[in-house]
Amino acid sequence: MKYNIIVSIFVFLFLNACNPDFNTNQKDMKDQSNKKKLKSNKEGLETKTAVNLNQEVNLNQEVNLNQEEVPNKRIKNTPIDDLRNLIEIANIDREKYVKKLEKEPSDQYGILAFKKLVWMENLSGEKIANNSEKSKKYRKYIYATLNAIDTNKLKELSEIIILSEQTQSLFSIFNGFGSAIDDVIVYLYSKKNTIDKLDTLDLEKLKNSFEELLSTKTIVSEMLNQLLLDYQNNKNFIKTNSTKLKSHVIELYKQLIKKREESEKIKSDIFSIHTLKVMY
Repeated sequence: MKYNIIVSIFVFLFLNACNPDFNTNQKDMKDQSNKKKLKSNKEGLETKTAVNLNQEVNLNQEVNLNQEEVPNKRIKNTPIDDLRNLIEIANIDREKYVKKLEKEPSDQYGILAFKKLVWMENLSGEKIANNSEKSKKYRKYIYATLNAIDTNKLKELSEIIILSEQTQSLFSIFNGFGSAIDDVIVYLYSKKNTIDKLDTLDLEKLKNSFEELLSTKTIVSEMLNQLLLDYQNNKNFIKTNSTKLKSHVIELYKQLIKKREESEKIKSDIFSIHTLKVMY
């Protein structure tokens, strides 16, 4: 009996001694399992993070591309809008001198030079003051050149030119210059809604050329207004000495020749833009 009890005690102690290893093994297995789960979760997190980063990069790239496209459109649209505005303003100016011809008074704004100028090739001696289509077109071009001059000053300007004995020369310049201005405005106004089809280089060329032409027109107006002012102030005695007046106006004439040549070249440059020529 004692022997059985002793044996039972040893068995019990032996089993208790084995249990800690079993618990430890279970704990190790749980730890390893947890580590695997942690590692798996970490890998999943890293994968998701990488995916999210890629998505963010792609999104940022798309945003950047869109942002780049907008400035590019602005770069192209700005010259187009500027050019259209210039054409509109120039056409409004054109309407003024066309209306000036349509509402021309019988004295033709006091421009006596019209009654002195005669068509050389016309044997009948037709004067520029006549109402033939040819003569009216000539006067329209004169009004185009003188459009920025105060209407009340046109008579005085005409008288100064007549006194200088340079009527034929100066009015020939006015006619050529006004013709270039009018032709370009009419040409561009008919194409103002299709200029967006021009490539960037042609668009810039057209815009710069037209701005240069309008600038030349302004310079010519300033030169003629200065002549009126110089005469009024009797600068260098041009009001009281006909010889000095003639010399003064001849110098002005030389400058105006250059401006007419510039305007004709600009007109040629504008009309030579091939893509503009084929537009309707």
